[in-house]
Amino acid sequence: MSFLLFLFILYLVFLIAFIYATLRLKLKNHLHDQAPGISIIVAIRNGQESLPQLIDDLICQNYIGPLEFILVDDQSTDQTKSIIDSIIKKDNRFKYFSSNEGSSNLLTKKKALDVGINNASHEYLLFSDVDCRIPSSWAKVMSGYFMSGYEYLVGFSLINFKKPNNYISIFQRIDFLLLMIMCRASNYFGYPLASSGQNQGFTKSLYIRAGGFSKINSFIGDDTAFLQHCNNIGCKSIFIDNQESYITSRKEFKLSKFLFQRIRWVADANKLWKLNLNFFLILFISFLSFCAFPIIIYNNFSNYIFVGMIVVIKIIVEFLLLYCGANKLSIKFKLYEFLWWELLHIPYIAIVGILSYFVRFFSWRGRRLI
Repeated sequence: MSFLLFLFILYLVFLIAFIYATLRLKLKNHLHDQAPGISIIVAIRNGQESLPQLIDDLICQNYIGPLEFILVDDQSTDQTKSIIDSIIKKDNRFKYFSSNEGSSNLLTKKKALDVGINNASHEYLLFSDVDCRIPSSWAKVMSGYFMSGYEYLVGFSLINFKKPNNYISIFQRIDFLLLMIMCRASNYFGYPLASSGQNQGFTKSLYIRAGGFSKINSFIGDDTAFLQHCNNIGCKSIFIDNQESYITSRKEFKLSKFLFQRIRWVADANKLWKLNLNFFLILFISFLSFCAFPIIIYNNFSNYIFVGMIVVIKIIVEFLLLYCGANKLSIKFKLYEFLWWELLHIPYIAIVGILSYFVRFFSWRGRRLI
């Protein structure tokens, strides 16, 4: 029992460290008079429903420098190619490529992105997903950080809090917000530990220096693993919390889709020891503490004071992290949203953690993950 308590206390220490970093971290907005060329790259698989909105958002970029929009068709079976071909006829900044042109040594989305990167005309690269909404000032804000010497930009993404919502989207919103808050806080300790392909950027020269995605090809994703690899080779990275660069991510209403997304993420986290052992240990110890918590409660159930104290401490510390982080990011949330997340968090972590070891049996948009 003492070991389980030790794990729980260690988890609280991690959270308190993130709260401290959240409060202490002051990120400067980087503005620059120069407007270098930027290539915006999006890998798209069966995105016909969201693609028209993405195209509108890209067209509305208020960036005065050269822009190109590289849309890579990742073996879509819907009308994705037709929609891209249509916009190319109207706007020559749009370019179509197919992931079939990519290296046979790369898997899934990484293969598609590699095609886009290799065909990009500019040094500065930005990335998002087809089902995201991009603000008109995105390219302008991100370019200022590139011109300030940063090689890897970790942008902020959020789940839209506006209606409609259901119990899945509410949980998703708070869970993702906490992940972004911890990502931001980690910048205080030297560099951001995680990134999301929904909102990130890096230089083409960094991609070449890192050896492309070859070093992380065993990972499902292309974001956090690649960021970790780039941090290992000494890149200059930063988290960007400028509100004008916030990207809105897809809202999930179905439990299966939400869980499949998180299973993909956790499956990569299981292998992060290859890139950053300390970060992996934080994740692993946190997972063990989640498993230990219900055992502690069960074994001490008759001790009402002890059980109540443990539960209250956990809720307070997690709420403080959410409150402080949301305040820094100028994001609002409601107490009942946090309490709903709190109620389901431990069983959710256990389920996703276990299922992540069976990721080979899952598919995404009609394609096996590995």
